[in-house]
Amino acid sequence: MSSLLSLYATFMLISLSGALSPGPLTALAISEGARTGRWAGARLAVGHGLVEIPLVFAIAYGLGEWLRQPLVGGLIGLLGAAMLLWMGYGLTIGAWRGRLTLAAATNGAPPAGLRFGHVPGGVIFTLTNPYWSLWWATLGAAYVARVVTHAATPVAVGGLALSHWSVDLAWLGGLSLVVASGRRFIGDRGYRILLLVCGVFLLVFGLFFGWSGLRMVSGI
Repeated sequence: MSSLLSLYATFMLISLSGALSPGPLTALAISEGARTGRWAGARLAVGHGLVEIPLVFAIAYGLGEWLRQPLVGGLIGLLGAAMLLWMGYGLTIGAWRGRLTLAAATNGAPPAGLRFGHVPGGVIFTLTNPYWSLWWATLGAAYVARVVTHAATPVAVGGLALSHWSVDLAWLGGLSLVVASGRRFIGDRGYRILLLVCGVFLLVFGLFFGWSGLRMVSGI
């Protein structure tokens, strides 16, 4: 039992490599925290968990091998790269030209992917993020396998899934809480810098995953 708890604790620390990366959900937690308030990130995290928690169980029972196939990984990279480049371009240009402000975020319309709400948006932006898919196909799958070797039970696998998701919930929920509660301290300049950094990272990730996807599909 103690070794299993140690695995959970270690996995929570490693999960920061996925949660803290400036991906689509991080950018949305910031922008939606300004637009709709402090609970936006938590709702996005719920949608994220609706995909992620079942995925952990699927990996535990064989999906990990399928995700590691070159064609599957390549298609994930290409489709996700298009989404990352589109979102990164919009954030970078909008922040650089001063079109993204706290006032505009508060009064503006939600992104197209959030038209049905934050929870469905969390599902959509999770599924279109290639970094998330490849993280679980590699590092995440390795830790699922370690837990299964200790205790191949649904309770053990579920504990791993919840320990990881709690990190995502704390990160996304915390971002929205900070942005919504500290608007007067962050200011338009700080807000644009945050989004600009996220936008640049999305562009870099998009280019990387597009290049990697092409290599995997073509067999180079």
